[in-house]
Amino acid sequence: MERLSARVVGTVIAVAGLCLAAVHMESAVRLRARPALVLVEVVLPLILSLVVVGGGVLIRQERLVPPQFAGRVLAWSGVGVLALSGAIGWLFLSVAIRGELIPRGLNLVVEAATMGTLVGLVVGVYDARSAGQQVRAEQLTRINDTLRIATREVVDASDRDELETAVCERLTESDIYDSAWIGRYTATDQIVRPSAWSGHDDEYIESLTVTVDPDDPNGQGPGGRAIRTREIQAIHDVRSEPRLEPWWDALEEAGVESMAVVPLLGMDCVHGFLSIYANRANVFDDREQEVLSDLGESIGHAIDAITARERLTRREQELARQNQRLDEFASVVSHDLRNPLNVAQGNVDLARKTGDDQHLDRADDALDRMDDLIDDLLTLARSGRTVSDVEPVDLRRVVEDAWSTTDAGDAQLEFDGELGTVRADESRLVQLFENLFRNSVEHGSTNNRRAERADDSVEHGSTDSRTESGDSVEHGSTDNRTKSDDSVEHGPSDDDASPITITVGSLSDGFYVADDGRGIPESEREHVFETGYTTVTSGTGFGLNIVRTIADAHGWRVAVTESAEGGARFEFTTDGTVPEQ
Repeated sequence: MERLSARVVGTVIAVAGLCLAAVHMESAVRLRARPALVLVEVVLPLILSLVVVGGGVLIRQERLVPPQFAGRVLAWSGVGVLALSGAIGWLFLSVAIRGELIPRGLNLVVEAATMGTLVGLVVGVYDARSAGQQVRAEQLTRINDTLRIATREVVDASDRDELETAVCERLTESDIYDSAWIGRYTATDQIVRPSAWSGHDDEYIESLTVTVDPDDPNGQGPGGRAIRTREIQAIHDVRSEPRLEPWWDALEEAGVESMAVVPLLGMDCVHGFLSIYANRANVFDDREQEVLSDLGESIGHAIDAITARERLTRREQELARQNQRLDEFASVVSHDLRNPLNVAQGNVDLARKTGDDQHLDRADDALDRMDDLIDDLLTLARSGRTVSDVEPVDLRRVVEDAWSTTDAGDAQLEFDGELGTVRADESRLVQLFENLFRNSVEHGSTNNRRAERADDSVEHGSTDSRTESGDSVEHGSTDNRTKSDDSVEHGPSDDDASPITITVGSLSDGFYVADDGRGIPESEREHVFETGYTTVTSGTGFGLNIVRTIADAHGWRVAVTESAEGGARFEFTTDGTVPEQ
């Protein structure tokens, strides 16, 4: 009975009252010649019938009793009808067996039924309201407990993932909420992405597609509407809500009867929503909605605070990196730029004294090196800024653009499957690939290997590491490393002039760039990103440092490992977020 809706129960009771009223009206017509009898046997029962009709209407409108307990009123009304009608009928049957005549016996039974219906209605209303008060008391206790626990999580959480997971788990620990999940939303993305859940299996979460586009069927449900309107969306019966049709099968399989979607409201934006499911209908009444709305605002403000702390931390880290770069720049200017400047000045003086143009060629080479150092210093300074202009970009198109602007010689570019898209600052991403390609070409080609061996320098694979020979121009002011002439060479020593191949492929959470060069010894991998670390005299030592700086600005992690062909492999992984300024 409790599963019957208030609309159904109210309709049944009102129709029953109308039927009884019709019978009494028929009696009034039949007894119209005897006004006194009409007053006694018709008017009073007719009034009682109309009271029953009015009670049914109020129940249907959910104004007389809590809707979840309307079935109790119908049950009590049925008991009243059966009790009084049965009692009168039993009495009439006993008299009839004695052979005595009872006038108007059927009318008396109908009048008893009318009285029984009204008595049952009154008792049912009392019982339903008492049950409703008990439920509201329990609900208030549950709400207070839920708020207390959730508020503690909101106050204590220092990480957004931790906060969202804890809130979902605490809500599903209650007796009435069966499951909950949180979807994240950003103004630049039309899709709401699940970030935390409890009570759901992964398969259900993966099947969800929720947008905020009002023209998309997946954006017309309570989730998209909650974000657009910034108001809680309560569904008392999911099967009666046509906007939930795209999710009916999944909700039915999960046993969901009612749900509420609560927007997570920050100061200036909506961070997403909290979706709560229950396996009973009519769970989320006005009081519940008010409390859950307050909880959504508390979570939203907590996310604001966490985001602000993270932004401050990133800013502090960025300032620390800038200070470090300033130190490095000062060192480069005072050391790396001074060396080629001294070489250029010395050779110009020699050219003046001897008239030998070869000295001018050496001066020109030194000036070219200074130009390369200055270009890389400017690139490094610009790439160190935190990116803000991010958008989904076609990774393959960016790779092809970078390749077209790289002097790759006879190197070859290959793709490993579809690359898809990545959220990034496109111009910075082009710089990242240009430096990776240049690094592989400069350090992985056969010609460079021969040149390095001719100079008695140590090979270190396709990395930006450092070698200093006795008569080479000294460069790079940080972490200078002198390698002995008899150091062990890494990688193959064949002189086959096969061009290097560079491969770009996708990862489950990022992308990679690999080559088939000599690779990077494991002992050198932690140093290849250091400023000024190079193995060739013509290198500036900034290429891979620029790569790491651009990756850091996007919030990506970069790791160096060995490719399938034994060369170098750079893997970039990301959680989909970009540091905010």
